[in-house]
Amino acid sequence: MIKNKLTILSFITIAVIVTASIFANLRAPQSEKEKISFFPELSKKIESVNYISIKGYGDSINLSRKNDVWGIDEFDFYPALPDKVKSAVLGAADLKINAPKTALPRLYHRLGVEGPNVPDTDSLLLTLSDSDKNIIIEVVVGKPRLSSSAENISGLYVRRPKDEKSYLVDGVLDISATKTDWINRNLFDIPIEVVKLVNVTHADGDEFELYKSEKGQERFEMKNLPIGKELASELIVNRFGTILQDLQISGARSQKDFMVSNAMGSDANETTKIKIETFEGIVANVTAFKHEGLHFASFEFLYNEQIVATENQKGDENANNADIQTYVDKLNYDTAGWWFEIPEFKYDIIKRRSNTITRDIQNILPLKEKTQ
Repeated sequence: MIKNKLTILSFITIAVIVTASIFANLRAPQSEKEKISFFPELSKKIESVNYISIKGYGDSINLSRKNDVWGIDEFDFYPALPDKVKSAVLGAADLKINAPKTALPRLYHRLGVEGPNVPDTDSLLLTLSDSDKNIIIEVVVGKPRLSSSAENISGLYVRRPKDEKSYLVDGVLDISATKTDWINRNLFDIPIEVVKLVNVTHADGDEFELYKSEKGQERFEMKNLPIGKELASELIVNRFGTILQDLQISGARSQKDFMVSNAMGSDANETTKIKIETFEGIVANVTAFKHEGLHFASFEFLYNEQIVATENQKGDENANNADIQTYVDKLNYDTAGWWFEIPEFKYDIIKRRSNTITRDIQNILPLKEKTQ
């Protein structure tokens, strides 16, 4: 009798466990393997992607691939960040359908899937195309997942442009229609402390040269300072030493396709050439101009061993650095053949003329003469 009761209890226990397991499986979220890819066709065509277009309400960007290098069309094929491009394509391929959402256009704005043509929207239209510009996938990318119950699973809302139904998908799609998000904006950083000389030459012949006699000198001096003149404030003069410091660009144009003579037009007389030398022997030749409200500059770098030799004669053991030539080669590799859009405040330094950094010497009368 007891044995029968134990047997019955065992069956009941097993039934409870099985039932609980079934309900748990029914309520549990689908595994990644069970979820359907939002773009099943993309995984087989990743290597065929040669064009990427991202359109937002106020901005857009187009990228293309040539010889396995991605560049930005609006910047004359200036190189795009390869990891960001790779992330965008693979991110789209990895999107998995979590759940269908609204098909009502009046509710699209809640999910951010209304499309980039709606004023002030954050929607982005992402298009991937092949070498013949045939569209592989096209999707309106909306807001990230709103639910707080799935904090550990990244997701966002999307919609195919020709479909009314929107979807919540699992995955990450880090894209932007802002062009500067796709380039390395930090071009280089040569600090003011290492700058030995700055020579500025304007197109109309106005020229001046600022220099430091030795390392550690805080203020620049002016070569051939006119009689009766003195340098303006230290703050104004020292800005010339910061031209190459923490230089961040906002775009680039090919020197081959964006000719200076054509680009500048009536601004040709505003061309400025700057020569900057450092105590380590780095020489930078800079050409700058303004075009249609934007400020451009080109950079060419050299290594002058004579400067290093001079510093060695002064007892500076750190002046001779075997890595400097490699560094100069890297600078030229990154900058050769390009006009870079530089910040306005950098151009404001470059365009300063000699009469703006000097002033008349203030005659200070002796105390006795003042009191008479």
